[in-house]
Amino acid sequence: MTLETTALLLVLGAPAAATLTLFLFPRRLQLAARWLAGGAAALSLAAMFSLIPALQRGEVPAIALNWVPAAGIQFALHIDWLTLPFAITEGAVTLLAVIYAWGSEANDERAPYFYGLLLLFAVGMAGTTLADGMVLFYTFWELMLLASCALILVWGHTSGSGPSRRVVALKYFIFTHLGSLMVLVALVILYNATGTDRFSVLRAGVTLVPGLATTVITLFIIGFCIKMAIFPLHIWLPDAHTVAPMPVTIMLAAAMLSMGAYGILRFPMSLFTMEQMQPFAVPMMLLGVLSEIYGALMALAERDIKRIIAYSSVSQMGYILYGMGTLTYNGIAGATLHVIYHAIVKALLFMIVGIVVYVTGKRNINEVGGLARRMPVVTACAAIGIMAIIAMPPLCVFDSEWMIFAGGLETPYVTLSVITIFGSLLTVAYALWFGSRIFLGKDPTETMPGPVSDRTPARAQLPPAMVAPTVLLAALAIIEGIFPAPLFDWVAHELPMLLGGRW
Repeated sequence: MTLETTALLLVLGAPAAATLTLFLFPRRLQLAARWLAGGAAALSLAAMFSLIPALQRGEVPAIALNWVPAAGIQFALHIDWLTLPFAITEGAVTLLAVIYAWGSEANDERAPYFYGLLLLFAVGMAGTTLADGMVLFYTFWELMLLASCALILVWGHTSGSGPSRRVVALKYFIFTHLGSLMVLVALVILYNATGTDRFSVLRAGVTLVPGLATTVITLFIIGFCIKMAIFPLHIWLPDAHTVAPMPVTIMLAAAMLSMGAYGILRFPMSLFTMEQMQPFAVPMMLLGVLSEIYGALMALAERDIKRIIAYSSVSQMGYILYGMGTLTYNGIAGATLHVIYHAIVKALLFMIVGIVVYVTGKRNINEVGGLARRMPVVTACAAIGIMAIIAMPPLCVFDSEWMIFAGGLETPYVTLSVITIFGSLLTVAYALWFGSRIFLGKDPTETMPGPVSDRTPARAQLPPAMVAPTVLLAALAIIEGIFPAPLFDWVAHELPMLLGGRW
């Protein structure tokens, strides 16, 4: 076994082993659960980075073990340039979410189970990206759903007027599992037509009758768009993001949504040709524009600060789908970069929302304000996050949106491209309103009647574990905007693997 295969196994093995240990010895590990989870997440992320030199040498680290020999199915893992950006993103988000949980969640007797499920959620996402077979891909895909659903069901936070966490968990499970079943049907059709479930074999060419190819591509796109929460398939997202505990919300918004984008790139756009994908270009671009505008309008209409950022995710996923739908070099590269940059900025904004709720005990935007005086560091981070989400240069999202817009203008559908560009003004509107109202507006508690004790913040001190990852993400938003070349180099390597590599 080489160092590369050992690292590949460690990406999944470290969090999986920590999960098993936490589940088996919850009482003994109650106080150490957070450290064990953080260490496992850090080790998994380090293993991912250790595989980059092998990719740069032109190698494809892989391992394959017999799993279901009678059906020709193996437990096969690999990492390539298409996998790398998504794997690194979910690994980094997991580590930061675990650290954030150290300060934001009660570390009581259930802590080992909470951290164990967080890591199991991460195993599902990492396995989805590393799988080199359709059966294994789908197994990890469903594991991702089960772990995240359990976290919402057991640890979800609900307000008095909102739906219960049981209702939200059920809704989340049904809608996203419906998308999974569509993906499953497409996978079975491919397996029956080719006799193999290995991606590396399928990429050599898939021959299907024209009508069947169209059916398979349609199933893939709809199924993965549900996971991306593209309008009108987004119904599960606002409640799930709002009710989930904040570390889970961070992982849902900044990492899991990108698994839908990965699925579209890994399957229809890797297995089929430019000619076969061309009929889907306009529908993908149109759905992207609609999702962008609808999500932004709903963010403007919302008053729950967590739901505002949740709807922002619907809008931002629209940019990604639009970029992929252009079927151009710039559009697809920009969409992949936007996955990474969206993870940075969305995790940052949700962490800020978590801090606001932690300090004030309120989520209604009309009941909070004037926080800049109390939290100058958090306010500075919020300003960076807000400027980044509206794509102000030199912050990171500007780079990816520039490429997405450029890709759109290379297509014959200039009208859609113009709508997309001017639709981004809605992002400016909700982001500036969100930031100015919370941090620069008047503090409503200053004019509230009643004893002073009733008007003080819920908590005055911020745990360092909540502030540190927030500051780090704000710094990353600046660094990745100014120095995008390394990430762009990763993304540029994926393009020859898509649509026959004809660029």
